[in-house]
Amino acid sequence: MMRIVYRCFKSLLCWLFLPSFFLMVILTVSDASAGQRQSADIAMVLFRGITTAENGFLDTLKKSPAFDVKVKIFDTAQNPQKLQEVIGQLEKGNFRLIYVFGTTQTKQIMKKIKNTPIVFNIVQRPIEAGIIKEWNNSGNNITGASNYVSMESAFKTIGMLMHIHKLGFMYYVNDPSTGYQKTDILQQQRKFGFSMVELPIRSKETISQTLKQLLDEKPDAVMIPADSFIMANGADIFAVLNKHRIPSIVIIPEMVKEDGALLALGPDYYTLGQMAAENALEILRGKKPSELPIRRVSQLNLVINQRTADKLGIAIPLQLLRLSEIVY
Repeated sequence: MMRIVYRCFKSLLCWLFLPSFFLMVILTVSDASAGQRQSADIAMVLFRGITTAENGFLDTLKKSPAFDVKVKIFDTAQNPQKLQEVIGQLEKGNFRLIYVFGTTQTKQIMKKIKNTPIVFNIVQRPIEAGIIKEWNNSGNNITGASNYVSMESAFKTIGMLMHIHKLGFMYYVNDPSTGYQKTDILQQQRKFGFSMVELPIRSKETISQTLKQLLDEKPDAVMIPADSFIMANGADIFAVLNKHRIPSIVIIPEMVKEDGALLALGPDYYTLGQMAAENALEILRGKKPSELPIRRVSQLNLVINQRTADKLGIAIPLQLLRLSEIVY
């Protein structure tokens, strides 16, 4: 009789503790799974090597607790033929998503890549370029971050520093985004009282010819859009501008920091890289690119090269100094 009671008691204990045992095992497995980072292979297509934008993108991905992102880099080095070779490799690859720098490369890649998500960066006018349908819904397999700049806001700030009667607009003719920026500037002529002179560059070999035209025109200042071609050749261009005491206004901050341009009015590239990475992580979590808005910075950064300002004899007003990043 005692044996029967003992067995019943033992069975009762087993049934009481069995669910708790299984619950403990399930929690342990769940915690272990949560601690493991999911591997994700992505491609990164560059135009002129890694910029500050890519640093922001990569740094943000590295901090992700959920994904161990492995990046394969393709640098086209501004070579259209090499870009086509890269597109062929992208078509054969098995990537979770593709990061692309710039308008020209994004337009070329989207022609062939229809299923793999594409995350662009440094595309100033994605709607006008035919890359997306609208800011909040691309309508395709594309999302990203835009370095769009309001020209009205830019000229209001420039007016605090100098008065411009004749503005030179230097741009690379093969970059489609520069046409939209030129239109924006033309719309500001009457409001801010200046006339614009076009200074097109057709190839690396014709840069000196364009600079000669610039010196003949004698503009009060030169504006250069978000143009990766000019960025790649910036050192030579700004050396001539500074030698002849012609102020330069750019959109890309690196032109001020690395090449000696006078001032930059535009979004911070590192921040844009972070924004593009946030969209990329949302895609890795399962969202479609069309569900993600195109990201833009809410406030422009003002970067001033103090050494260039001194060389040009330009005094920076105190109110601008307080709002600016100063480079020496």
